Amino acid sequence: MGVRGLIDFFKRGEISPYYKIFFKNLNAVIYIHNTKGRIIYLNKYVEKISRYRISELLGKHFKEIVAPESLPLAYKAFRTQLKGKDVKPFELVVFDKNGKKIHLKTTETVILNSKGKPLGVIGVATDITEHKELTQKLSKMVKELSLLHEIGRDLSSILDVDILLSRIVTHLNETLGYERTSVGLIDTHRNELVIRAAEPPYSKHIMSRLRVKIGEGITGYVAKTGMPYICNDVTKDRRYVIFDKKTKSEVVVPLKVRERTIGVINIESYKKDTFDEEDVQTLTLIANQAAIAIENSQLYSSLKQSYLDSIKTLVSAIEAKDRYTYGHSERVRKYALQIARRMGLSAKEIEELNYAGFLHDIGKIGINDRLLTKPAPLTPSEYEIIKEHPKIGHNILKSAHHLAGAGEIIKYEHERYDGTGYPNGLKNGEIPIGARIIAVADAYDAMTTDRPYRKALGKKEAIRRLKEASGTQFDPRVVRVFLKILGAK
Repeated sequence: MGVRGLIDFFKRGEISPYYKIFFKNLNAVIYIHNTKGRIIYLNKYVEKISRYRISELLGKHFKEIVAPESLPLAYKAFRTQLKGKDVKPFELVVFDKNGKKIHLKTTETVILNSKGKPLGVIGVATDITEHKELTQKLSKMVKELSLLHEIGRDLSSILDVDILLSRIVTHLNETLGYERTSVGLIDTHRNELVIRAAEPPYSKHIMSRLRVKIGEGITGYVAKTGMPYICNDVTKDRRYVIFDKKTKSEVVVPLKVRERTIGVINIESYKKDTFDEEDVQTLTLIANQAAIAIENSQLYSSLKQSYLDSIKTLVSAIEAKDRYTYGHSERVRKYALQIARRMGLSAKEIEELNYAGFLHDIGKIGINDRLLTKPAPLTPSEYEIIKEHPKIGHNILKSAHHLAGAGEIIKYEHERYDGTGYPNGLKNGEIPIGARIIAVADAYDAMTTDRPYRKALGKKEAIRRLKEASGTQFDPRVVRVFLKILGAK
């Protein structure tokens, strides 16, 4: 829309039929608000995502629908634009009619009259709620995987039960962020559950006296049955015994060695409806590991397998979006590890490469399925979107300390040896060796499998292309090693 057209709109309070048709067919919210912050125009798409009728929103101040966490940013953008300046695109959280949060990616432009005076603001907002929720879910899974890794590391080195349990509670509290966490073990002589490790608001004085009869309360019930228990509203659960009046929901999982229950992990929240089955699954994994450690058993090897299985679950979520890439990550991982071992990489580098092989496409979870499975060549703008997936993958993994190396590999997988790649234009040895290896393994597997836009190439042709790109796209040394693995001359 031209500036003149908008100025006319503000003066007449209406919009031309041309713009109405244009805005109606956009799969995005078009909005205009005046210098008072009140909404004076919305296109029809807003009704689809917000459940409001347009008439219910017109005249409202933006603060009435913007979520509290986004208000400071919304006001800052608004004040900047009232000074006649544009702002960069930003993310905004708003409420729909039912109070559900909608995540929007917003681009706004200030409208000035011929004298440079602001008349209002026009914005275009796309709904990114689904991708945001999926990214947050994946980030939560990565944090949980990181927690499993940290606890597993402790299990392999700490033999003192009390120190071990205290460390587990600390990890749970810091990573999951709930208000109260504790671990209790069964005293078989007195048929009681005894709190052995806890975070505030438990005190050591309270802990020394806190004993629960087996079968009493939710923790006692879990100790008796050996079954996990979720209570998302303690006021409606007859089993709950009040200890902290602020507690609203609770989840308890058993510590079991084979079929014998030896204790429980208990987590409480000051909010209702906090826990779900995924929380139970994560806590059960932790509880199983802790129980084995208490029995002085070695857990490290089984933990790593459990950890890899969890990563495979993430990969399955990615590959489910595109049937053509089923099994791709596993094959890339195997090729990469073969190359790494032939090149004599360290154990740490090989472990990072192992995770990176599985997760190198994790960023595609944030890319529209239509682009990933498009049968025709991508347009330049579509290709720019696809190029964001290494950054997205890096952002998902960066919160997990032990996946930092894998995250760096993923971030730079699409750099080229000659410096013409992305995202940073690194070249030669500036590119992490893991990224150079993944690049070759990924390219070979992509060439030798069917894709939406073409049939698989033969092994001979794929090898020819690797040779052709050696020294430009790919590290020549990596290519030479891989060709030997493939038995090529």
